Amino acid sequence: METKDKVKEYTIRNIINYRKLDWSISDDFLYLTDVPEIFEPFEMKPHYFAYGIINSGSIMIEVDYQNFLVDKRSLLIYRPEQNVKVITIEAGTKGMFVLFTKKFMDYLFESFFSIAPNSFLKNKFGSQVVLTEEDHSKMNTLFTRTLDFLIVSEADNERWIYSAKSILLALINESDFLVNRYIENRNSIHHPREEQIGYDFKKLVSKHYLTFRNIEFYAQELNITTNYLHKIVKSQFHQTPSEIINMALLSECKVRLSDPRDSISQIADHLEFTNIQSFSRYFKKQTGETPTSFRRHHNLINP
Repeated sequence: METKDKVKEYTIRNIINYRKLDWSISDDFLYLTDVPEIFEPFEMKPHYFAYGIINSGSIMIEVDYQNFLVDKRSLLIYRPEQNVKVITIEAGTKGMFVLFTKKFMDYLFESFFSIAPNSFLKNKFGSQVVLTEEDHSKMNTLFTRTLDFLIVSEADNERWIYSAKSILLALINESDFLVNRYIENRNSIHHPREEQIGYDFKKLVSKHYLTFRNIEFYAQELNITTNYLHKIVKSQFHQTPSEIINMALLSECKVRLSDPRDSISQIADHLEFTNIQSFSRYFKKQTGETPTSFRRHHNLINP
């Protein structure tokens, strides 16, 4: 009982210390390119989100007193305040994981937990998803590209931290898009009609926000009026449809600007603005900064 009390709120720093990991960059973010053989034998109550995939081998884990055998093609998710205990890790198990606090994401991007309130990071989705072979391959590619970027980047300055936030947001968003249909298959029959419409709207936004930024498109796709869509979205998410679409677009702008390899002109083109001037006007109106000053302020370009 004493051990449980001591680890009631288990942090990323606790993990780093217990597993003797070489990591001093952040106490709010950690990525693993392999599965450590050392693991805590006691129950934890994480102060962070964790998710990742297994490519070979297996992990037996208990989440909220339910056992899960997480093996190849499995996506494992656990969240703050859940009760977690690793029971066994098969020798030679390989996989990739990210661990992060809500503070780490909210510090820069306030939008994800607003725009994706029914995402795979929410408790009601569960802790294990068995992916198809095709989806596992896609998820493996997402993780590999993300972690490759983090590994080769300089890890001793604020610019790396900012880039890590941006890249992590992109990984979470892409992961959410990929597993959307698993959420739908598991939960849709339990949703009242209005809740399902809100969920479908969010799903459409995640797919089309770069191309379609007008409410009329989404109302037409959902076969409802714009007024009804506004009422449902405002009731569920405490934001208007336009605000949600705009938040998705603004987050994508910040993610793209966080990568100094892309020119502002290239970013404007990717985001389907008519020209660099219209992109700059939009970004300044939303943030009070031009894209160039935003990059300079966050140490993304040399002053």
